[in-house]
Amino acid sequence: MLTRIAAVFVACGLLTITTLVSQSADPCVDKELKRAWESGTDPVYADAMELTRMLKDHGLVVECVRSSKQAQLVEGQKGAAWFKTRQGVFEVWFLPKDRTFKNLRIVADSKPESRYSYSFEGSPHISTAMDSAKPIIFIQHENLLFEILDHEELAKHLRLALEIP
Repeated sequence: MLTRIAAVFVACGLLTITTLVSQSADPCVDKELKRAWESGTDPVYADAMELTRMLKDHGLVVECVRSSKQAQLVEGQKGAAWFKTRQGVFEVWFLPKDRTFKNLRIVADSKPESRYSYSFEGSPHISTAMDSAKPIIFIQHENLLFEILDHEELAKHLRLALEIP
């Protein structure tokens, strides 16, 4: 009987740990990240909310938006935001509205060990190269650069919403 009770406690403890780990992996359930984002102090908060409404108007349901760690990759960048939709997750890099990504060239290079490498040429200047285990799909649209990790269907939905052929 005692070992059975101990097994129940261990099982409950593992379930709690598993739940906490899975919750912490999803920025949408992290209360501190939510509070920080909803404070509206992120430089791209208003732009991200505007983009959220536009995507919703085109059938992409955004479940949550959070600040992104990629906010300082681009020279003159306003910021970046992480989006979770029913279709998948993506990041958006924002430039000020009077600037554009149209003169940026993204150079993809897959490596023999199944890695994907991306470098950037042109303007705005991005000195950082990116390396990934999965392919990254980039969509350039005016002052926005979308980064989608290995999800062609989501990229297709975004292109339709942005009216990009």
